[in-house]
Amino acid sequence: MEGEWFGRLSERAQQPLGKLSADDFLALLRPKCREIITREGLEEALRTKRKLRIKFGIDATGAEIHLGHAVPLMLLRLFERAGHEVHFIIGDFTGKIGDPSGRTDKRREITDKEIKENIKTYTKQVSPILDLKKIKVHQNSKWLGKMPLKRFFEMISAISFGEVAQREDFRTRLKAGSPVSLREANYASLMAIDSVELKADIEVSGIDQLLNVMQARSVMEAQGMVPEVVLATPMIEGTAGDGRKMSKSFGNYIALSASADDQFGLVMSIPDTLLESYFVSFGDIYERELDELRAFIAANPFEAKKQLGMLIAALFHGQKAARAARAAFERKFSRKEFSESDAIDIHIRTGLPAPLFDMLMRALGDEYSRSQIRTLILQKAIRRINDGKDEVLGDQTDLVRAGDLIRVGKLHLFRFQE
Repeated sequence: MEGEWFGRLSERAQQPLGKLSADDFLALLRPKCREIITREGLEEALRTKRKLRIKFGIDATGAEIHLGHAVPLMLLRLFERAGHEVHFIIGDFTGKIGDPSGRTDKRREITDKEIKENIKTYTKQVSPILDLKKIKVHQNSKWLGKMPLKRFFEMISAISFGEVAQREDFRTRLKAGSPVSLREANYASLMAIDSVELKADIEVSGIDQLLNVMQARSVMEAQGMVPEVVLATPMIEGTAGDGRKMSKSFGNYIALSASADDQFGLVMSIPDTLLESYFVSFGDIYERELDELRAFIAANPFEAKKQLGMLIAALFHGQKAARAARAAFERKFSRKEFSESDAIDIHIRTGLPAPLFDMLMRALGDEYSRSQIRTLILQKAIRRINDGKDEVLGDQTDLVRAGDLIRVGKLHLFRFQE
């Protein structure tokens, strides 16, 4: 059983998909989608066997992308591997407005400098998922920033005020007395112009963008074009499993730029109820395999979690790093074996000896309360490691010095230094 799903999905992830039948390709796409508009349109487009233009957009409003952002990217990856033309739009123009979807207030306006810095990181972070040599990367200011006002009004004439006013997020804000700017009201229209500009056949988005991308279909049809097919992926829950979406605001995310060890460890922290959705989001799983996957998870969720952790770590760091991350996790948390290389560095501000309790609060304050740390000390769970020998630190006032290697229980190892 060990490595079965990891091995299967890792091997499959390297295979080109250009020779798959339309039915088999659809069987890979459908499990990753929350909504498909329209299914008939998708099937018809794929059966033409022509190279399709696939659109995906992301605003440059943050420097770090996390796994939640990567869910639609995994869908794009399938189209890229099947030989279709993938257009990755970085919304430097729309990012100045900010996506109002799901907002209860107006976004802070991001500066040009912030946008420029964020753009630098985006392509680097998505490069493990998408082959940048095969996709086309755009900044939508290229056309939106130069569009004549007359042309803009022609494009948005297909959108009624009622459509915009009926958005639940806008109605909630207005009811609460929070204003909705005209710039925000036109956000979806600007996204629609991106679709017209690129002559998109298919748009991939998160389900939270569904209202926005539906406007693109309306605008395209008004322009005499075939409306794009929409593939909307689900919003995955964050690592806490409390029902909230993965978000940096909630601190429940896994960054694409995190180390293999960190990614693996965070996957191991998710509740078992999220395993299926994470597997489907980040593995190439056919519809016919879903029952088999569910049976595997139900029979051995801990092993399933390890294989999922390897799958995600391998996506961004390679299989060797993924296997090493699993081995390190099992050594530390299953066999309770630590080496000095596992130690987390904690700096002593003054460089002078400091009370043990104060240093443990700095090292463990986010995870343990003051009373829990006192209990650890009383239980003689704190040890200083010196030349391989353990010295119990059983008093809150025991001093910690720069260079000390301190073990806390069986799960933590800290090195204190200047």
